[in-house]
Amino acid sequence: MTPAARVAASIEILNEIGRGDTPADAILADWFRGHRFAGSGDRRAIRDSVYADLRNGALLRWFVSESHGDPEDPRLRSIAGMAREMPEALEVTFSGEGYGPLPLTSEEQELANVVKEKDEIGVPDHVRVNCSAELFGIFAAQWCESTLDELAALNRTAPVDFRVNTLNASLADAQARLNADGYETAPLPFSPWGLRSMNRGNFQLLGAYREGIVDVQDESSQLVAILVDAAPGHRVIDYCAGAGGKTLALAAATNNEADILACDISGARLSRGLPRMARLGVTCVRTLQVPAGHPPDDLRGHGDRVLIDAPCSGTGTWRRSPDVRWRTSADTVAACLGVQDGLLDTAASLVRPGGRVIYSVCSVLKSEGIERVEAFLARASGFVRVPVVQVLGRGLAGDLGVTDDLMLTPYRHGTDGMYAAVIERTS
Repeated sequence: MTPAARVAASIEILNEIGRGDTPADAILADWFRGHRFAGSGDRRAIRDSVYADLRNGALLRWFVSESHGDPEDPRLRSIAGMAREMPEALEVTFSGEGYGPLPLTSEEQELANVVKEKDEIGVPDHVRVNCSAELFGIFAAQWCESTLDELAALNRTAPVDFRVNTLNASLADAQARLNADGYETAPLPFSPWGLRSMNRGNFQLLGAYREGIVDVQDESSQLVAILVDAAPGHRVIDYCAGAGGKTLALAAATNNEADILACDISGARLSRGLPRMARLGVTCVRTLQVPAGHPPDDLRGHGDRVLIDAPCSGTGTWRRSPDVRWRTSADTVAACLGVQDGLLDTAASLVRPGGRVIYSVCSVLKSEGIERVEAFLARASGFVRVPVVQVLGRGLAGDLGVTDDLMLTPYRHGTDGMYAAVIERTS
């Protein structure tokens, strides 16, 4: 592919990303499958171009808007980016030749001229950290003076975290196996189960992965699994299991000796976890598709541990999924709150007296985390919060700087953003 054709492909893909809720990675993979002529260098360049827009979208939108263009138009953002970085390449790239983008219109040429000469002195803070003005106000209200640092960390590329599958290997053995595969890692700073690498190659080709020695899981999710504190013989319900990442961690933590039920409203999501179970040697997990809002009667009062990894805004995942930030607004956050409240109420009906509900969201927003737990405790009798320091121990909790709830962010912990709390049923 010519450089111009790569730019045209990037614009096409960004248009598709902007049309709906399909993840950017899935759209890229689908585009590459449909365009087999794109070589490895082409795919890399196109992916880098798409993610450059997603990680610098606020600045490009600001330049386009300041030049009286439509900031949501990927073609105009591409023109603005090139006008800033490689103005000499604009004419040859936007020529309509070699499967490249159509030539610039007079309006687009004027926009390019304005953007090229514009300085960044007046760039607002929310633009500098790649955030919408609306969400920036929400973050600033809870983070105050650390807002810019927190949001800057949420815009950096995440490392690759592995969970060592202790059913098959120790952490030291897993690290040695990965090193033998030519994949260097280091132990995670907090989770005793994990390894980290900055190598973003195709880890699925690694022998350690194929042999079920490691699974990919961010450290934040590993810490939530530790917080569940499941033990052999426990009846554990992972009620929003999805493809089962935390379910599999719980199976390993209990040495396949707990009774674990993975539930989800989507049978397709649950089925995606079955090959992972087989690869990792997990044998203690059953799956059950459940209707939304209507748990089966025979599950009521069943669980020693009920994990609710609730649907949320996903603000904690922005490092890995930068496209999510452009689909998130105050309205999308508000739409999650009722679902989260309903799931907490459902969990309350599933846990036995003396059992625990573990509520988690991959969000850094208080409205989806601590405020949901406080609202639940205010309306539900017979439940108390268990400080996470009692579960994690003073050593790990002290390292994390947490006491009552688990609140993780990339800036403070180097993990994805995550909130979790432990609630015990007393009667």
